[in-house]
Amino acid sequence: MSSTDLRQSIAEACEKYDSLYAQLVKPINKLLMDVDASISEETAKQIIDNLQLFHSGDKYIADCHLDESESFMRDGLELLKKGDLSNGAIQMFGAGLNFASYAMKVAGNKNVNKHKQLDEAFRLIMNSFK
Repeated sequence: MSSTDLRQSIAEACEKYDSLYAQLVKPINKLLMDVDASISEETAKQIIDNLQLFHSGDKYIADCHLDESESFMRDGLELLKKGDLSNGAIQMFGAGLNFASYAMKVAGNKNVNKHKQLDEAFRLIMNSFK
């Protein structure tokens, strides 16, 4: 499936599973469609699953952000290694935005070590290019 088709599927899922989370995903997805940003099938599926699970009450919004942060980081590193710098940079930016959203939403709600998670992410990035 092309990135355009995958992003269209995400847009349709935002409509089908309308929620607070869908309202966060929808405008970003539209912006990324407009610049023809790539997206992997795995990440698109993760986003659609998160939209459905949040809508049904089976997943907390912070966990959606964390999952997507990890997916975007994985995709971004792969794209950067392949030399697709613009798409890789966008994916890494998305990973950071989602991690920041996760960190803000878990503050005071979950006992997690965000600094440890951030350290692990930084080490993954640094070790990916050695």
